[in-house]
Amino acid sequence: MRHPLKLCGWLMLAAALHACNGNDSQESNSTPNTRAPDAAPTVGIPTDPHAQSAPVRATAAATTSAPGCFSAVLPRRLTRTQYLNVLTDWSASLITDSALPARIRTLVLDTAQFPLDASINPETARHQGYYRLDPTVTTRQVTGIHSVAQALAADLASTDQRAATIVGNCTGDACLTDFIRRAGRTLFRQPLTDAEVTVYKKVANGATDRAAITKVLATMIASPQSYFVLERGATTTDTSSACVPLSAHELATRLSLHLWDTLPDATLAATADNGTLLQPSVYQQQVTRLMGDARADAALRSFFRQWLRLDDLVPMNGKVGNAKFDAFAGSYKPLATTRDAAIDEVLDMVSYVASRNGSLQQVLTDRHSFAKTADIATLYKTTVWNGTGTPPTFTEADRVGLLTRIGVLANGSSDTTLPIQRGAKVLSALTCQSLPPPAMNQTNAAADLSPVLTTRERTERITEMPNTACVACHKTSLNPWGFVFERFDSLGRVRASEVVRDDAGASRGEKPIDTAVVALLDGMTERSISTAAQAQQYVLDSGAFEGCFARNYFRYAFGRADTANDASVIDTVRLQAANGANLRSLFASIVTRDEFKSIQRPQ
Repeated sequence: MRHPLKLCGWLMLAAALHACNGNDSQESNSTPNTRAPDAAPTVGIPTDPHAQSAPVRATAAATTSAPGCFSAVLPRRLTRTQYLNVLTDWSASLITDSALPARIRTLVLDTAQFPLDASINPETARHQGYYRLDPTVTTRQVTGIHSVAQALAADLASTDQRAATIVGNCTGDACLTDFIRRAGRTLFRQPLTDAEVTVYKKVANGATDRAAITKVLATMIASPQSYFVLERGATTTDTSSACVPLSAHELATRLSLHLWDTLPDATLAATADNGTLLQPSVYQQQVTRLMGDARADAALRSFFRQWLRLDDLVPMNGKVGNAKFDAFAGSYKPLATTRDAAIDEVLDMVSYVASRNGSLQQVLTDRHSFAKTADIATLYKTTVWNGTGTPPTFTEADRVGLLTRIGVLANGSSDTTLPIQRGAKVLSALTCQSLPPPAMNQTNAAADLSPVLTTRERTERITEMPNTACVACHKTSLNPWGFVFERFDSLGRVRASEVVRDDAGASRGEKPIDTAVVALLDGMTERSISTAAQAQQYVLDSGAFEGCFARNYFRYAFGRADTANDASVIDTVRLQAANGANLRSLFASIVTRDEFKSIQRPQ
C-alpha cells in the first residue's frame, strides 16, 4: 500500500539516497523570469573549459537500463521547475486565486529556498548536462518540501470560506471522501486506492472543517507520491521483452512532465482514467494538443537553454568599474540584466522559429535580432524588437546566426575573449565531437607573453608550445574553432582589430585580427575557413548539428546516456532533423515511439 510519509520517514529516505548518490551540495537559487524555466545560478564559470560547471553528485550513466527503456532502478523525482509547476497547477484546480502562483513561487524559491537541481551529463563529468537527470535527494529538498507543505496548505485553506470552496461546500463522510479522491488524483497523477483514502480520512479525523482540510492538504503535499514519479509498468503476460509498457496513468504523467514540465491537465487525465490514452489515435491526438499549448514552448526553451549551455554566460556587468574593462567597453555599459537578456534573445529566436514551423537548421542560421532591450540591440546594431511581428535583421555581415549571437559567444566578465571556451562549445555542445581529457602539463608556463600579443597569439603561445601534451588537441582540434570567431570581442561586438591594454586600461598597441584557420569535424575533410559564415556552413555540411541535437534530445527525454542499442531511435530523430522537420514535430518525435512509452521490466 502506498501511504504518506511523515517528516522523519522523508529524512530517512533522503539520508539513504544521499549516502548512495552523493553529497548535499548547496546550490544557489535563481528567480525564474517566466513559467519556472530551468535556469542556472548567475555565477562565474572556471576558465578551464574542461572543468565541470556544476557539482556532480550522481550520474544517470551509473544506472543500468534495458535497451530502449527508461530505467526502473530508481524512482525519478520532479525537478525544481516541475515541482513548482505541479504545485501551481494543482492549487489552481482547488481554488481560484490569481495571486496564488506568485506566492507559490516566492514560497518555493525564497522562503523554502528549494535547491536548484545539479546539471548532470550522463556521459562524462567534464561538461554541463541536464537538470532532469539529477536523481539525488538532499536534506535541503526534504526540509523544503515539508515547509512548503505546511505553508501552502495554510494558504489554500486560509479562511473558512476558502476551505469550504476546496472541500465542496458540504459536510459528512461522502463529502470528505470526494475531496480526498479529487485532490489526491490530481496531485498524485493517478486515482487513490481505498486504503489511501482511509489514511487521509484518518488525518482529517473524519472532519471537513478548515483545520482538517489544512492537515489533509499538507499531508498530501509532503507525500513522496507528489514529488516522486513512481512507474511500475502495466500488468502483462509477455515475459519475453526486457521492457514493459506503461500504464495509462504512468504514460499520461510521463508525457505531461516531458512536454509541459507539469502534471496532466483534466483532458489528459480523463483519457488515462478511461484507458483510451493507450489507443494510438487518442495518444497522437493528445501529443498534438499538448504541443500546441504554450507550456510546450516553455519546455522547448528549457531544453535548448540547457543543450546550448546558455547558462555558461557569466554576468556581463561583472567588471564594470574595472579600469581595464571600462576602457575596453568604451561608451557601452552592460547592466545587471544584460546577461539574462542575451540568453532570452536566443530562446526567443527558438520560440519564433518553432511558432512558424521552422527547422532545426533555421535555429542555426536565422539572422533576425530578437533583442527586446536596448543593451542587446546596441550590441547587434539593430532596433529593439517589440516581441510581435517580424524582428529586425542583423545589419552586420559577420552576424550569421546562432554561433554569433551574444548569448552564445559573449564573455562579458573580461576585456578579452576566451577562444578555448568558444571552441569547446562548438565542438562539444553543438556538434558532439569527442575531445580528449585535458593534459595537466605545466611545461607551457615558460611561454613568453611579454610582447604586445593578441588573444589568439597569447593562446597559441600557451597551448601550442612544441613538445607539450597540450599541442596535439589544441592546435588541430580546439583552438581553430575559437580563433575563427575572434572578430567578435568578449561582449559579442564585431571588430577588425584588438587593442591590447595594461591593467590601468591604457593601450599598449593595436593589432589586426587573424581568423584564418584549418578546422576539422569528425567524418569530414579538414577545411580552411576564416569567417563565422564559413564555420557555420562547415557545421551545416557535416550534419553534426542535427546528429548532436538527436543525441542530446534522447538523453534529455530518457534521462540516461545512449548506448548502441538506442542507435535506431537517435538516427530516426537525426534523419527527421536533417530532412527539415519543424521543431515542434522534432520535439514530439520521441514521445510517439514505443521506447518512450515503456519501462525496464522490474527485476
